[in-house]
Amino acid sequence: MLKMQAETTASRRAFLKGAAVSSAAFVLGAFVPFGRFALAEGEAAAPPKPAIDPNFFLRIDSDDTVTVLLKHLEMGQGVSTGLPTLVAEELDADWSKVRFDHGPNNPKVFNNLFFGSYIGTGGSTSMANSWTQMRQVGAAARAMFVSAAAKQWNVPAAEITVENSVLKHPSGKSARFGELVEAAMKEPVPEAITLKDPKDWKYIGQKLPRLDTPGKTTGKAIFALDYRRPNMLVAMVARPPRFGGAVAKVDDAAARKIAGVVDVVQIPSGVAVLAKDTWAAMRGREALVIDWQLDKSEGRSSDEML
Repeated sequence: MLKMQAETTASRRAFLKGAAVSSAAFVLGAFVPFGRFALAEGEAAAPPKPAIDPNFFLRIDSDDTVTVLLKHLEMGQGVSTGLPTLVAEELDADWSKVRFDHGPNNPKVFNNLFFGSYIGTGGSTSMANSWTQMRQVGAAARAMFVSAAAKQWNVPAAEITVENSVLKHPSGKSARFGELVEAAMKEPVPEAITLKDPKDWKYIGQKLPRLDTPGKTTGKAIFALDYRRPNMLVAMVARPPRFGGAVAKVDDAAARKIAGVVDVVQIPSGVAVLAKDTWAAMRGREALVIDWQLDKSEGRSSDEML
């Protein structure tokens, strides 16, 4: 599927706009308990039928670049390499041309099959619920490319082979994915999809270079923390040294003198320093002089708690 960059950016914006993130899981628009992958109240017991239309999950460009749109977030677990591996295996794509991006906010397509109708990452479910679906996406796309080539070359589809993003026929005809992508993605998605026998796997089970490593190493990767909104401030909070503590008195004079600090605000959990950038907020927090009221705070030792 060929998409313009503006459309991709808009999809990413829409995806981030509705997102709620925690350190252990990401679920879009709802809380889903992980116990036995419980479904929401009133939801059918059977999970939604998985979408396998490659037009939803793949973006293939004229330079043969294959971009897999992820339905799960990369949270350090390697899913941004794992899911493309499943697709590339069945697609017979050139691994050096495989990339990833995140899918838009469309739970009907990008839902976690174990969670039902929700987009969600967590509970070690990403690969498990995607294992068959993503392989089917790759196999379906491969069949669509073969069908398109067979029509253009007027040859039986069974005589066409695919390897490293190149389709070949014994007659000498050949074409790259990029040359056939427009025709291939107009082909109907096959109803019967045959997956590879494990003995024929080329990528699955092999140690492949992680696709997210270069961006994280060079600093080109964009994280949620990298996004900036007009007039946005950064907050750093000074919290009591013990749970249950409260602010008795705060002297913020020194903090307010630091360049970049905009305001100092007392909040229920402590004292927040608002600044134009992270460094100013950190320095402002360090400059606070706070007397903590700890008479009602937690005073037990770790041994006592245990």
